[in-house]
Formats: sequence, C-alpha cells, structure tokens
Amino acid sequence: MQVANAPPGLQACSFDIEFFHRTCPVAPNHKSWLVVQGTKSDFYIDHTHPFGVSSASSNVGMIGNTIVDIWVAEGIGPIAKYEDDFSVYQTPVRDGVFVKGAFCYTYDKDEAASRISSLGVPWHKEKGDPCFLSVHVYIGFLWNLANHTISLPLEECLKFAEHVCLFILLYKCKKCPLHEVDKIHGSLCHIAFIYIESHSHLPSLSNFAASFKGDEHILHFTPRSMISDLKWWFDAIADRPAFVHSLLPIGPLQDLGIYMDASTFWGIEILIAGQWAAFRLLDGWKIPGWDICWLKSLAIKFTFYFLEAMQYSHINLLIHSDSQGAIRAFEKGRCSNWHINLALCCFFPILACTSIHSSFTYIESSSNPTDSISWGILPYADLKIDKRITLPDELAPLVHYV
Repeated sequence: MQVANAPPGLQACSFDIEFFHRTCPVAPNHKSWLVVQGTKSDFYIDHTHPFGVSSASSNVGMIGNTIVDIWVAEGIGPIAKYEDDFSVYQTPVRDGVFVKGAFCYTYDKDEAASRISSLGVPWHKEKGDPCFLSVHVYIGFLWNLANHTISLPLEECLKFAEHVCLFILLYKCKKCPLHEVDKIHGSLCHIAFIYIESHSHLPSLSNFAASFKGDEHILHFTPRSMISDLKWWFDAIADRPAFVHSLLPIGPLQDLGIYMDASTFWGIEILIAGQWAAFRLLDGWKIPGWDICWLKSLAIKFTFYFLEAMQYSHINLLIHSDSQGAIRAFEKGRCSNWHINLALCCFFPILACTSIHSSFTYIESSSNPTDSISWGILPYADLKIDKRITLPDELAPLVHYV
C-alpha cells in the first residue's frame, strides 16, 4: 500500500541486521534446550539462535517488532519489516531540515539510525541502501515509488534464470531429490508476484513435489510438464529482465453485470452489460478431462477475450459464476487439472495487457441470467455483442460461434 499510494517525493531506505539469528542471544535458562549435535557423540550448547531452530524466527521477530515500535515512537516511519530486513519510508514535509531536490524531510539515514542507537543494533555495513531513495531494493525486489511499480533487479533476474537453467540441465533426464524441487519451486513462487501470468506455470512443480509424499530420501524423474514450465520461466525471466508490474490502485469494484455459464448439453454463454454471446458445442468435443468444470472455466476465459475486444481496460470488475471450482482456479491462478490450467495460461496475459482486475463471486445456477442461454434459448439478436474473438486453434473445430 505504501508504494501503490505513494505521494510525490516519498522515499525509502532499507536496513539489514547483520547475522540477525546468530546475534540474538539466548536466555541463560533456555540454553540447555538448544543443543547442537556435531558428530555422533559430540553435543554442543548453542548460545545464540541458529538458523533452523523453529523458535528462532519467532523470537527474533519480536525483537524486530520492538525496533519498529521504538522507531515509530521516535517519529520515524512508516516502516515495513520482514525478518531482519527493514524498509523505512519518509514523506516530504514543508519545513524539514534535510533537503533533497525539491523536497524537505525531517531525517536522513544517519538521523534515523541515531534515534535508536542506544539499542546497539548491528546494522550490516554492506547490505541496505546508502541513503533514502525513490527507487530501492527490498526483499529482492526493485520498488519504484515514483512510478508505483515493482520489478526484479538485473542481478536477481540473472540469478533466477541461472537457477532454472541449471535445474533443467541437471534433472531433465535424471532423477531429482525433493529438496531440489522445493528450492526451485520456492524461488519461483517468490517472483510470481511480479510475473502475474506465471501462476499457471507453477502447478507442475507443486504436483511433482507432492508425489514425493514428504520422503526426502527417494528420487523421481522430472516430468516433461515441469521441464516445459521451467523453460517458460527461463524465457520469461531472461527475455524480459526489465519487466515491471504496476502497483497503482485498481479503483472501486464495478458490477457491470458480467455472467457466464456452460452446459455439456448445448454450449457456452456469456453476458456483459446486457449484451450476450454464445458458443454451440460441436460433435466430438468431449475428450477425457474436458468436463463441465473445464467448460465453465472456458466460459470465463472467453469472457475476458470479449472484455479485451470491447476495449475494457484499467478497471476492477466483478465476475459472476455458478462454478465454485472454476472460481477457485482463477482466483489462485492455477489448477491441478491440466486442461483448466491451459485455460489459465491465456487468461493472465490478457489481464497483464489490459490492466483488468477481477473479483469473482459465486451465484446459484437458478439465479444466473445466462442459465437459459446454456440450453439454447437465445435473447434478442440486437443485444448480441458486436465484437468477434479469435479462438485458439485447438478449440476452433469444437465450438461454433452462434
């Protein structure tokens, strides 16, 4: 929200605590419970919180929250915190003593640090920003406060692309351990916040990880679907290192009367602001995996094709559907059903190009105004949407645009 609603002149500075977990002391009466095993017969008492102890993050988190509370009480902030990473913001004021360009501020980095110097926080000398900036790096992302955007720094793009490429080279034709799958999956989930259309290219990784059933000692061959998705990820990261994701506020939710429905008996139907479109299923459309949930997901996909053709953009729309399964898939951006996931692959690029934001709501079939169309009862012809859409090649022989 700080970036989305950033006023002119808003700046931020990142602070990083050096060896946060290892400099967080342990209470003397707790030390006997923090024992580290070296060799089979050697045990050591740990005097600070090591990485991997489940209580460590909670305890150092409380220390981090205390730092934030004291900072705010000293007039510094607002502040974002993740573990040992802090992003301190400053807003221009009329009579500030620190001048940068056309704006005045009440503190700079040294002044902000001095207000909590009595805490003795061991700030990292190399990590973090040298001063307050309008474009800064925080938790691995590049935040542009003036443009209200987020992107990956070039070095992060190269790092993630290298990780993906190395995984493909190592495990394309050989068995893979679970911890390697978890590592690459976790990395890509992190940057999926920027590459919105990437959500539909994650299920193959999570499905493969689930096939291990938590056993870290077995090996499995990497499925072709996962290798294909990793190649997509590599192309997305390597070909678009300057890709940015807008964080501008999406505006109020608007209900334009967007409904859709589908039936295996007749076909797909769509209603947008009182105008309709329908697709009749042709003989031979039914194959394994193409069920009613897939049809209703296809109806949502076709709806966004029409929204793009009708030149809707930069708008926050309410979408009504009577399929809870399709709604869940589109809200998550992914689905374990391979066929529905393919529909999602075409859905997110439209959102990225048009800046359409969608919120889905469930509606009972009996209240769905497109329910009658799904049985072939068509409304007046003069209310038909006057835009045509181009269907994917694999669907063109299976449905007829009425």
